Amino acid sequence: MFSKFLDDLQLKIIWKTPERAIRIYEGVPRALLESFRLMNLKATLRHVKQRSIFYSGKFEEHPLDIRKVKSPEDLGSIFTTPEDLQRLPLSHFLCAKPQAAFETTGTVSKIHKRVLFSNREMEDAGRLGAAGLWKVGIRPEDRVASSFDYSFWVSGPTLKCSLESLGAFHVEAGRISPEDFYERIKPYGCNVIVADPGWMVALTEIADRQGPWLMKLILIGGENLSENARRYMEKVWQCKVILSYGQTEAFGLIGVECEEQNGYHLNDMDLWVEIHNPDPEGYGELVYTTLRRSVMPLVRYRSGDVTRLVQEPCVCGSRSLRLAKLRGRVDDMVVTSVGNIAAWMVESVVERLSVPVQEWQLKIKRNGHLDQLEFLAEVTEKIPHERLRDQMMDIMKEQMPVAHQGILQGMAEWSVKTYAPRELKGTERKLKRILDQREF
Repeated sequence: MFSKFLDDLQLKIIWKTPERAIRIYEGVPRALLESFRLMNLKATLRHVKQRSIFYSGKFEEHPLDIRKVKSPEDLGSIFTTPEDLQRLPLSHFLCAKPQAAFETTGTVSKIHKRVLFSNREMEDAGRLGAAGLWKVGIRPEDRVASSFDYSFWVSGPTLKCSLESLGAFHVEAGRISPEDFYERIKPYGCNVIVADPGWMVALTEIADRQGPWLMKLILIGGENLSENARRYMEKVWQCKVILSYGQTEAFGLIGVECEEQNGYHLNDMDLWVEIHNPDPEGYGELVYTTLRRSVMPLVRYRSGDVTRLVQEPCVCGSRSLRLAKLRGRVDDMVVTSVGNIAAWMVESVVERLSVPVQEWQLKIKRNGHLDQLEFLAEVTEKIPHERLRDQMMDIMKEQMPVAHQGILQGMAEWSVKTYAPRELKGTERKLKRILDQREF
Protein backbone atom coordinates (compact mmCIF):
# COMPACT_ATOMS: atom_id res chain seq x y z
CA MET A 1 0.00 0.00 0.00
CA PHE A 2 2.76 2.42 0.89
CA SER A 3 5.59 3.28 -1.43
CA LYS A 4 8.74 1.16 -1.42
CA PHE A 5 10.75 4.36 -1.08
CA LEU A 6 9.09 5.27 2.23
CA ASP A 7 9.40 1.71 3.53
CA ASP A 8 13.11 1.62 2.69
CA LEU A 9 13.57 5.08 4.23
CA GLN A 10 12.06 3.93 7.51
CA LEU A 11 14.15 0.74 7.60
CA LYS A 12 17.46 2.41 6.75
CA ILE A 13 17.09 5.61 8.75
CA ILE A 14 14.45 5.34 11.46
CA TRP A 15 14.45 1.65 12.45
CA LYS A 16 18.18 0.97 12.27
CA THR A 17 18.21 0.47 16.05
CA PRO A 18 15.47 0.87 18.72
CA GLU A 19 17.48 3.64 20.38
CA ARG A 20 17.73 5.51 17.06
CA ALA A 21 14.00 5.11 16.42
CA ILE A 22 13.14 6.61 19.81
CA ARG A 23 15.62 9.47 19.38
CA ILE A 24 14.29 10.38 15.94
CA TYR A 25 10.68 10.15 17.07
CA GLU A 26 11.33 12.40 20.07
CA GLY A 27 13.42 14.87 18.02
CA VAL A 28 11.26 15.37 14.94
CA PRO A 29 8.86 18.35 15.15
CA ARG A 30 5.35 17.24 16.07
CA ALA A 31 3.95 19.06 13.02
CA LEU A 32 6.06 16.84 10.75
CA LEU A 33 4.88 13.69 12.54
CA GLU A 34 1.28 14.82 12.11
CA SER A 35 1.85 15.30 8.39
CA PHE A 36 3.12 11.70 8.13
CA ARG A 37 0.11 10.48 10.11
CA LEU A 38 -2.30 12.30 7.82
CA MET A 39 -0.52 10.99 4.73
CA ASN A 40 -0.80 7.41 6.02
CA LEU A 41 -4.43 7.95 7.01
CA LYS A 42 -5.36 9.02 3.49
CA ALA A 43 -3.36 6.17 1.99
CA THR A 44 -5.23 3.73 4.23
CA LEU A 45 -8.60 5.16 3.21
CA ARG A 46 -7.77 4.90 -0.49
CA HIS A 47 -6.49 1.36 0.01
CA VAL A 48 -9.61 0.04 1.78
CA LYS A 49 -11.93 1.88 -0.59
CA GLN A 50 -10.34 0.12 -3.56
CA ARG A 51 -9.75 -3.34 -2.09
CA SER A 52 -12.14 -4.05 0.80
CA ILE A 53 -15.70 -5.22 0.15
CA PHE A 54 -16.78 -3.91 3.56
CA TYR A 55 -15.24 -0.45 3.25
CA SER A 56 -16.06 0.08 -0.42
CA GLY A 57 -19.67 -0.46 0.62
CA LYS A 58 -19.29 2.03 3.45
CA PHE A 59 -17.89 4.67 1.09
CA GLU A 60 -20.75 4.07 -1.34
CA GLU A 61 -23.24 4.68 1.46
CA HIS A 62 -21.34 7.73 2.71
CA PRO A 63 -19.55 9.40 -0.25
CA LEU A 64 -16.70 11.76 0.63
CA ASP A 65 -13.57 13.24 -0.90
CA ILE A 66 -10.62 11.53 0.77
CA ARG A 67 -8.35 14.39 -0.30
CA LYS A 68 -10.25 16.69 2.07
CA VAL A 69 -10.06 14.37 5.09
CA LYS A 70 -8.03 15.90 7.93
CA SER A 71 -8.81 13.32 10.63
CA PRO A 72 -10.96 10.19 11.06
CA GLU A 73 -13.72 12.34 12.57
CA ASP A 74 -14.33 13.65 9.02
CA LEU A 75 -15.68 10.19 8.13
CA GLY A 76 -18.85 10.98 10.05
CA SER A 77 -20.93 7.85 10.73
CA ILE A 78 -18.44 5.37 9.23
CA PHE A 79 -17.30 2.95 11.95
CA THR A 80 -16.12 -0.64 12.24
CA THR A 81 -17.55 -2.66 15.11
CA PRO A 82 -16.59 -5.96 16.76
CA GLU A 83 -19.92 -7.30 15.51
CA ASP A 84 -18.84 -6.53 11.92
CA LEU A 85 -15.77 -8.74 12.38
CA GLN A 86 -17.87 -11.47 13.94
CA ARG A 87 -20.75 -11.64 11.47
CA LEU A 88 -19.07 -10.96 8.11
CA PRO A 89 -16.67 -13.22 6.18
CA LEU A 90 -13.00 -12.35 6.52
CA SER A 91 -12.85 -11.82 2.76
CA HIS A 92 -14.91 -8.64 3.20
CA PHE A 93 -12.01 -7.02 5.10
CA LEU A 94 -8.94 -8.40 3.35
CA CYS A 95 -7.00 -6.03 1.11
CA ALA A 96 -3.87 -8.12 0.47
CA LYS A 97 -2.58 -11.67 0.92
CA PRO A 98 -2.43 -12.73 4.60
CA GLN A 99 0.34 -14.85 6.09
CA ALA A 100 -0.56 -14.93 9.79
CA ALA A 101 -3.82 -15.14 11.76
CA PHE A 102 -4.79 -14.46 15.37
CA GLU A 103 -8.04 -14.43 17.33
CA THR A 104 -9.44 -12.26 20.07
CA THR A 105 -10.77 -13.39 23.43
CA GLY A 106 -13.89 -11.38 24.16
CA THR A 107 -15.51 -10.99 27.57
CA VAL A 108 -19.07 -11.17 26.27
CA SER A 109 -19.43 -13.06 23.00
CA LYS A 110 -18.03 -16.55 22.53
CA ILE A 111 -17.63 -15.82 18.80
CA HIS A 112 -13.98 -14.93 18.33
CA LYS A 113 -12.88 -12.12 16.05
CA ARG A 114 -10.17 -13.17 13.60
CA VAL A 115 -7.53 -10.70 12.45
CA LEU A 116 -4.99 -11.40 9.70
CA PHE A 117 -1.56 -9.95 8.91
CA SER A 118 1.42 -10.31 6.60
CA ASN A 119 4.92 -11.38 7.61
CA ARG A 120 6.07 -7.84 6.77
CA GLU A 121 3.55 -6.43 9.23
CA MET A 122 4.82 -8.89 11.87
CA GLU A 123 8.37 -7.63 11.29
CA ASP A 124 7.20 -4.01 11.51
CA ALA A 125 5.44 -4.78 14.79
CA GLY A 126 8.67 -6.30 16.07
CA ARG A 127 10.71 -3.18 15.26
CA LEU A 128 8.09 -0.94 16.82
CA GLY A 129 7.84 -3.17 19.90
CA ALA A 130 11.63 -3.15 20.28
CA ALA A 131 11.56 0.65 20.41
CA GLY A 132 8.83 0.48 23.07
CA LEU A 133 10.85 -2.02 25.14
CA TRP A 134 13.88 0.26 24.88
CA LYS A 135 11.78 3.20 26.05
CA VAL A 136 10.78 1.39 29.28
CA GLY A 137 14.41 0.47 29.98
CA ILE A 138 14.92 -3.01 28.51
CA ARG A 139 18.30 -3.40 26.82
CA PRO A 140 19.97 -6.08 24.66
CA GLU A 141 21.97 -7.30 27.67
CA ASP A 142 18.79 -8.02 29.67
CA ARG A 143 17.30 -11.50 29.94
CA VAL A 144 13.54 -11.70 29.44
CA ALA A 145 11.08 -14.46 30.39
CA SER A 146 7.57 -14.46 28.90
CA SER A 147 4.55 -16.45 30.09
CA PHE A 148 2.17 -15.31 27.35
CA ASP A 149 -0.22 -17.87 25.93
CA TYR A 150 0.45 -18.73 22.27
CA SER A 151 -2.98 -20.23 21.54
CA PHE A 152 -4.35 -17.96 18.79
CA TRP A 153 -3.19 -14.94 20.83
CA VAL A 154 -1.14 -12.15 19.24
CA SER A 155 0.79 -11.03 22.35
CA GLY A 156 3.32 -13.88 22.46
CA PRO A 157 4.36 -13.76 18.79
CA THR A 158 4.60 -9.96 18.69
CA LEU A 159 6.67 -9.90 21.89
CA LYS A 160 8.97 -12.54 20.41
CA CYS A 161 9.44 -10.40 17.28
CA SER A 162 10.16 -7.37 19.46
CA LEU A 163 12.78 -9.14 21.57
CA GLU A 164 14.48 -10.54 18.49
CA SER A 165 14.61 -7.05 16.97
CA LEU A 166 15.99 -5.67 20.25
CA GLY A 167 18.57 -8.46 20.44
CA ALA A 168 17.73 -9.48 24.02
CA PHE A 169 17.97 -13.02 25.36
CA HIS A 170 14.48 -14.40 25.91
CA VAL A 171 12.75 -17.53 27.15
CA GLU A 172 9.26 -18.30 25.86
CA ALA A 173 7.77 -20.29 28.72
CA GLY A 174 4.22 -20.13 27.42
CA ARG A 175 1.19 -20.56 29.64
CA ILE A 176 2.68 -23.02 32.13
CA SER A 177 1.74 -22.95 35.80
CA PRO A 178 3.37 -20.25 37.97
CA GLU A 179 4.84 -23.00 40.16
CA ASP A 180 6.53 -24.65 37.18
CA PHE A 181 7.68 -21.25 35.84
CA TYR A 182 9.26 -20.32 39.18
CA GLU A 183 11.45 -23.44 39.24
CA ARG A 184 12.35 -23.60 35.56
CA ILE A 185 13.11 -19.91 34.89
CA LYS A 186 15.47 -19.27 37.81
CA PRO A 187 18.51 -20.99 36.20
CA TYR A 188 18.34 -18.63 33.18
CA GLY A 189 19.02 -15.54 35.27
CA CYS A 190 16.13 -13.56 33.78
CA ASN A 191 15.72 -10.04 35.17
CA VAL A 192 12.59 -9.06 33.21
CA ILE A 193 9.25 -10.89 33.23
CA VAL A 194 6.41 -10.25 30.79
CA ALA A 195 3.05 -11.70 31.80
CA ASP A 196 -0.66 -11.06 32.20
CA PRO A 197 -1.85 -9.73 35.59
CA GLY A 198 -3.69 -12.70 37.10
CA TRP A 199 -0.87 -15.11 36.33
CA MET A 200 1.75 -12.66 37.62
CA VAL A 201 -0.06 -12.24 40.94
CA ALA A 202 0.07 -16.02 41.40
CA LEU A 203 3.82 -16.07 40.62
CA THR A 204 4.35 -13.19 43.06
CA GLU A 205 2.66 -15.16 45.84
CA ILE A 206 5.15 -17.99 45.27
CA ALA A 207 8.07 -15.53 45.30
CA ASP A 208 6.66 -13.96 48.47
CA ARG A 209 6.80 -17.36 50.19
CA GLN A 210 9.98 -18.81 48.69
CA GLY A 211 11.95 -15.71 47.80
CA PRO A 212 12.20 -13.56 44.64
CA TRP A 213 15.29 -13.20 42.48
CA LEU A 214 16.90 -9.94 41.36
CA MET A 215 14.57 -8.20 38.93
CA LYS A 216 14.86 -5.08 36.79
CA LEU A 217 11.31 -4.76 35.46
CA ILE A 218 7.95 -6.51 35.21
CA LEU A 219 5.88 -5.72 32.13
CA ILE A 220 2.17 -6.51 32.35
CA GLY A 221 -0.10 -6.96 29.34
CA GLY A 222 -3.38 -8.59 28.40
CA GLU A 223 -5.81 -6.92 30.81
CA ASN A 224 -6.13 -4.26 33.50
CA LEU A 225 -4.27 -4.47 36.80
CA SER A 226 -5.56 -3.08 40.08
CA GLU A 227 -3.24 -0.65 41.83
CA ASN A 228 -3.15 -2.66 45.06
CA ALA A 229 -2.03 -5.73 43.07
CA ARG A 230 0.66 -3.58 41.42
CA ARG A 231 1.89 -2.36 44.80
CA TYR A 232 2.01 -5.94 46.06
CA MET A 233 4.13 -7.06 43.08
CA GLU A 234 6.52 -4.11 43.43
CA LYS A 235 6.94 -4.79 47.16
CA VAL A 236 7.82 -8.46 46.61
CA TRP A 237 10.03 -8.09 43.52
CA GLN A 238 11.52 -4.68 44.43
CA CYS A 239 11.16 -3.32 40.89
CA LYS A 240 8.80 -1.28 38.76
CA VAL A 241 5.67 -2.90 37.33
CA ILE A 242 4.83 -1.29 33.99
CA LEU A 243 1.46 -1.76 32.28
CA SER A 244 0.92 -2.09 28.56
CA TYR A 245 -2.39 -1.97 26.72
CA GLY A 246 -3.31 -3.59 23.46
CA GLN A 247 -5.86 -5.50 21.42
CA THR A 248 -5.46 -8.17 18.78
CA GLU A 249 -7.33 -5.92 16.36
CA ALA A 250 -4.62 -3.27 16.84
CA PHE A 251 -1.96 -5.94 16.35
CA GLY A 252 -1.04 -6.07 20.00
CA LEU A 253 0.33 -2.84 21.36
CA ILE A 254 -1.79 0.31 21.60
CA GLY A 255 0.23 1.98 24.33
CA VAL A 256 2.59 1.40 27.25
CA GLU A 257 3.35 3.25 30.46
CA CYS A 258 6.68 4.90 31.15
CA GLU A 259 8.32 4.77 34.58
CA GLU A 260 5.97 7.54 35.76
CA GLN A 261 3.09 5.00 35.55
CA ASN A 262 0.68 7.75 34.58
CA GLY A 263 -1.09 6.72 31.40
CA TYR A 264 -0.28 4.73 28.28
CA HIS A 265 2.03 6.42 25.76
CA LEU A 266 0.34 5.74 22.44
CA ASN A 267 1.67 4.05 19.36
CA ASP A 268 0.45 7.11 17.48
CA MET A 269 2.46 6.52 14.30
CA ASP A 270 0.54 3.31 13.64
CA LEU A 271 -2.80 4.28 15.18
CA TRP A 272 -5.04 7.34 15.06
CA VAL A 273 -7.20 7.34 18.17
CA GLU A 274 -10.45 9.10 19.03
CA ILE A 275 -12.65 9.19 22.11
CA HIS A 276 -16.24 8.54 21.05
CA ASN A 277 -19.12 10.13 23.00
CA PRO A 278 -16.97 11.48 25.86
CA ASP A 279 -18.59 12.37 29.19
CA PRO A 280 -17.86 15.66 31.01
CA GLU A 281 -14.59 14.18 32.34
CA GLY A 282 -13.49 13.24 28.81
CA TYR A 283 -14.07 9.51 29.24
CA GLY A 284 -15.61 7.67 26.32
CA GLU A 285 -15.11 4.70 24.03
CA LEU A 286 -11.68 4.35 22.44
CA VAL A 287 -11.92 4.27 18.63
CA TYR A 288 -8.84 3.77 16.48
CA THR A 289 -7.80 3.66 12.82
CA THR A 290 -4.75 1.67 11.74
CA LEU A 291 -2.28 3.73 9.66
CA ARG A 292 0.28 1.33 8.17
CA ARG A 293 -1.50 -1.96 7.63
CA SER A 294 -1.99 -3.49 4.17
CA VAL A 295 -3.66 -6.87 4.76
CA MET A 296 -6.57 -6.04 7.06
CA PRO A 297 -6.65 -2.32 7.91
CA LEU A 298 -9.34 -1.16 10.29
CA VAL A 299 -11.04 2.22 10.00
CA ARG A 300 -12.55 3.77 13.13
CA TYR A 301 -12.67 0.50 15.03
CA ARG A 302 -14.82 0.69 18.17
CA SER A 303 -12.67 -0.98 20.82
CA GLY A 304 -15.33 -1.21 23.52
CA ASP A 305 -12.84 0.14 26.11
CA VAL A 306 -13.58 3.29 28.10
CA THR A 307 -10.71 5.74 28.60
CA ARG A 308 -9.74 9.36 27.90
CA LEU A 309 -6.89 11.27 26.29
CA VAL A 310 -4.45 12.74 28.81
CA GLN A 311 -3.80 16.34 27.86
CA GLU A 312 -1.10 17.15 30.43
CA PRO A 313 2.54 16.64 29.31
CA CYS A 314 4.23 13.62 30.86
CA VAL A 315 7.06 14.21 33.31
CA CYS A 316 9.20 11.77 31.30
CA GLY A 317 9.37 14.32 28.48
CA SER A 318 7.83 12.16 25.74
CA ARG A 319 5.60 14.05 23.31
CA SER A 320 3.48 11.05 22.35
CA LEU A 321 -0.23 11.15 23.00
CA ARG A 322 -1.36 9.35 26.15
CA LEU A 323 -4.40 7.38 27.25
CA ALA A 324 -5.59 7.22 30.84
CA LYS A 325 -5.82 3.83 32.50
CA LEU A 326 -8.93 2.03 31.30
CA ARG A 327 -12.10 2.50 33.29
CA GLY A 328 -13.76 -0.59 31.90
CA ARG A 329 -15.87 -1.74 28.99
CA VAL A 330 -18.84 0.06 27.44
CA ASP A 331 -20.85 -3.12 27.99
CA ASP A 332 -19.83 -3.38 31.68
CA MET A 333 -22.46 -1.01 33.10
CA VAL A 334 -25.82 -2.16 34.43
CA VAL A 335 -28.85 -0.47 35.96
CA THR A 336 -29.68 -1.78 39.44
CA SER A 337 -32.06 -0.87 42.24
CA VAL A 338 -29.19 1.10 43.83
CA GLY A 339 -28.23 3.04 40.70
CA ASN A 340 -25.99 2.49 37.71
CA ILE A 341 -22.98 0.29 38.47
CA ALA A 342 -19.97 0.14 36.15
CA ALA A 343 -16.84 -1.98 36.36
CA TRP A 344 -14.62 1.09 36.85
CA MET A 345 -16.71 2.10 39.89
CA VAL A 346 -16.18 -1.27 41.55
CA GLU A 347 -12.49 -1.16 40.59
CA SER A 348 -12.12 2.14 42.48
CA VAL A 349 -13.30 0.28 45.60
CA VAL A 350 -11.17 -2.81 45.00
CA GLU A 351 -8.01 -0.72 44.67
CA ARG A 352 -8.42 0.56 48.24
CA LEU A 353 -8.88 -2.78 49.97
CA SER A 354 -6.31 -3.94 52.53
CA VAL A 355 -5.70 -7.24 50.71
CA PRO A 356 -4.54 -7.54 47.08
CA VAL A 357 -7.37 -8.57 44.76
CA GLN A 358 -6.64 -9.39 41.15
CA GLU A 359 -9.63 -11.23 39.76
CA TRP A 360 -13.11 -10.20 40.75
CA GLN A 361 -16.64 -10.37 39.46
CA LEU A 362 -19.89 -8.75 40.53
CA LYS A 363 -22.90 -11.02 40.04
CA ILE A 364 -26.32 -9.43 40.02
CA LYS A 365 -29.30 -11.66 40.76
CA ARG A 366 -32.87 -11.06 41.85
CA ASN A 367 -34.68 -12.34 44.96
CA GLY A 368 -38.30 -11.53 44.33
CA HIS A 369 -38.30 -7.78 43.77
CA LEU A 370 -34.91 -7.25 45.43
CA ASP A 371 -31.59 -7.08 43.60
CA GLN A 372 -28.83 -9.25 45.04
CA LEU A 373 -25.29 -7.95 44.51
CA GLU A 374 -22.69 -10.66 45.13
CA PHE A 375 -19.01 -9.66 44.96
CA LEU A 376 -16.67 -12.56 44.17
CA ALA A 377 -12.92 -12.07 44.59
CA GLU A 378 -9.67 -13.98 44.32
CA VAL A 379 -7.59 -12.80 47.28
CA THR A 380 -3.90 -13.36 47.94
CA GLU A 381 -4.41 -13.40 51.74
CA LYS A 382 -7.09 -15.15 53.75
CA ILE A 383 -9.73 -12.75 55.02
CA PRO A 384 -13.22 -13.48 56.44
CA HIS A 385 -16.06 -12.68 54.05
CA GLU A 386 -17.71 -10.41 56.60
CA ARG A 387 -14.56 -8.39 57.16
CA LEU A 388 -14.04 -7.87 53.42
CA ARG A 389 -17.70 -6.90 53.05
CA ASP A 390 -17.38 -4.30 55.83
CA GLN A 391 -14.22 -2.88 54.24
CA MET A 392 -15.95 -2.55 50.90
CA MET A 393 -18.97 -0.84 52.43
CA ASP A 394 -16.72 1.69 54.17
CA ILE A 395 -14.94 2.49 50.89
CA MET A 396 -18.20 2.58 48.92
CA LYS A 397 -19.41 5.39 51.17
CA GLU A 398 -16.98 7.65 49.30
CA GLN A 399 -16.50 5.92 45.95
CA MET A 400 -20.06 4.68 45.28
CA PRO A 401 -22.28 6.79 47.57
CA VAL A 402 -25.56 6.10 45.73
CA ALA A 403 -25.10 2.33 45.86
CA HIS A 404 -23.87 2.54 49.48
CA GLN A 405 -26.94 4.47 50.62
CA GLY A 406 -29.29 2.18 48.71
CA ILE A 407 -27.81 -0.93 50.34
CA LEU A 408 -28.13 0.64 53.81
CA GLN A 409 -31.76 1.44 53.04
CA GLY A 410 -32.45 -2.17 52.11
CA MET A 411 -32.95 -1.50 48.40
CA ALA A 412 -30.51 -4.31 47.51
CA GLU A 413 -28.67 -7.13 49.22
CA TRP A 414 -24.86 -7.03 49.28
CA SER A 415 -22.67 -10.06 49.95
CA VAL A 416 -19.01 -11.01 49.46
CA LYS A 417 -17.39 -14.36 48.72
CA THR A 418 -13.65 -15.00 48.49
CA TYR A 419 -11.71 -17.53 46.42
CA ALA A 420 -8.15 -18.80 46.30
CA PRO A 421 -5.99 -17.50 43.41
CA ARG A 422 -7.11 -18.84 40.01
CA GLU A 423 -10.13 -20.56 41.56
CA LEU A 424 -12.62 -17.98 40.31
CA LYS A 425 -11.14 -17.25 36.91
CA GLY A 426 -10.21 -20.83 36.10
CA THR A 427 -9.07 -21.24 32.52
CA GLU A 428 -10.81 -18.11 31.23
CA ARG A 429 -8.37 -15.58 29.77
CA LYS A 430 -10.65 -12.66 30.57
CA LEU A 431 -13.36 -12.57 33.20
CA LYS A 432 -16.49 -10.51 32.62
CA ARG A 433 -16.45 -8.06 35.50
CA ILE A 434 -20.20 -7.52 35.88
CA LEU A 435 -22.46 -10.49 35.26
CA ASP A 436 -26.16 -9.64 35.20
CA GLN A 437 -28.12 -12.87 35.83
CA ARG A 438 -31.49 -11.26 36.48
CA GLU A 439 -34.54 -12.33 34.48
CA PHE A 440 -36.91 -9.52 33.58
